Amino acid sequence: MSVDPTPASPPPLTFPPERRVRRKVDFEVAYKRGRRFSDSLFTMTVRANDVAGPRLGLAIAARTIGNAIARNRLRRLIRESFRHEQHRLPAADIIVGAKVGARSAPDPTRRQSLSALWKKIASQCVPSSTP
Repeated sequence: MSVDPTPASPPPLTFPPERRVRRKVDFEVAYKRGRRFSDSLFTMTVRANDVAGPRLGLAIAARTIGNAIARNRLRRLIRESFRHEQHRLPAADIIVGAKVGARSAPDPTRRQSLSALWKKIASQCVPSSTP
């Protein structure tokens, strides 16, 4: 009898297509009926979904953040943060928007802001047991 020396492996840190909010109607429903969380850098709109887990949608405006390089860098940072936190989040569509403060904030500050918002969502958006 051999014993596997490694404990249960952690969940994969992937971002597959089924974890993305892509359709315009999904964004509109989230904005219309979702709950908002925000700080000085980001705003997150959260709406429960009927998919097996959380999905991420990004709404990073050129007017707010600037050129394509800056916007894409911020998107990568948000996706990375989501990948690490997705297993703690409820089954919900989460739309992340950036505020003007995110334009000049250093990356560690952005990461802390995202982490705090993910924690707030995880604690305050617990799925209800009633249908």
